[in-house]
Amino acid sequence: MGLKLAVDGGGTKLSMVLFDDELRLISKGLSGGVNVNQTSYEDSRANVVDCLRQVFGKEGNRQIDRLYVVFVGPVKILYEELEKYATVAEVKPLREAKAGLLAGFMRDEGILALSGTGSDVFYVRKDKRLNSVVGAWGPILGDQGSGTWIGQKAIRKVVAGIEGWREPTLMYELIKRDWQIDRGYEMVKKVHESVAPFRKVASLTRIVGEAARAGDRVALSILREAGELMAIQTDCIIKRENIPIEYQRVVCCGGAWKTHPLMYETFSKMLREMYPNITVEKPWFEHVLAGAVYEILKQDISIDKAREKLSRHFPEYIIDW
Repeated sequence: MGLKLAVDGGGTKLSMVLFDDELRLISKGLSGGVNVNQTSYEDSRANVVDCLRQVFGKEGNRQIDRLYVVFVGPVKILYEELEKYATVAEVKPLREAKAGLLAGFMRDEGILALSGTGSDVFYVRKDKRLNSVVGAWGPILGDQGSGTWIGQKAIRKVVAGIEGWREPTLMYELIKRDWQIDRGYEMVKKVHESVAPFRKVASLTRIVGEAARAGDRVALSILREAGELMAIQTDCIIKRENIPIEYQRVVCCGGAWKTHPLMYETFSKMLREMYPNITVEKPWFEHVLAGAVYEILKQDISIDKAREKLSRHFPEYIIDW
């Protein structure tokens, strides 16, 4: 039975899935991020090593028929470390946006609104190798509406509340609890002494979501603005690329969308007001299943049946917001 390995690596996590020709899960791995914009080169390699060990254990000399790769980072590390475990017959790189559409709603053309550690909006076309994109400038120049942006807004509003020139927020107490600090200024050390400061800040999305669910007005305002910024960027790419109505179909992808429903609700409401016929959807599967989707769509099977089969074989990779 042939084996396929799917790899999805980004700023926050690295996920791997090993499956066979019948799309049955053989093994899996999950580790930290690999994007050197958010972590060090050494940590990127360490996370690759950790993830491969989870997938292969102590076994080496495995034969992989096809390797599906989405890797926002130094992919050479992956190839170097994978050689210690397996021989790969074919490598199929998948661009992040293409993988998002495949795993998101099993389509090969449409719009992907990605909000994870970073953010960007893509128009993926089946007849073009390169995607059109708005965003992807990184955490210093851009990434508006991303997890890093949400975390930065949160910690800055917490500081403003401490100083007394903005409204106090519950997020301050939640940060002290989770970061195990007693005074606000200790946040400086926690962030700047972190090996991955942007990832540390992006981790605050969970705290923003918790505060929002408790009704914190500051947290809710951040999430509302995040949704608006993602909608503005989506509107930009629709107009710039003159995307036809039949492909004005958007799937949202990335962990930041899971922070709180308000972000997605704001995003979808704003887009529908601008484009009454637009379709906005939550994704079906995690990014790492793009390889499995690619395999199953080569079969003569409807999308509904393909989705049902993958849901049975990979239940833990179904996205539930």
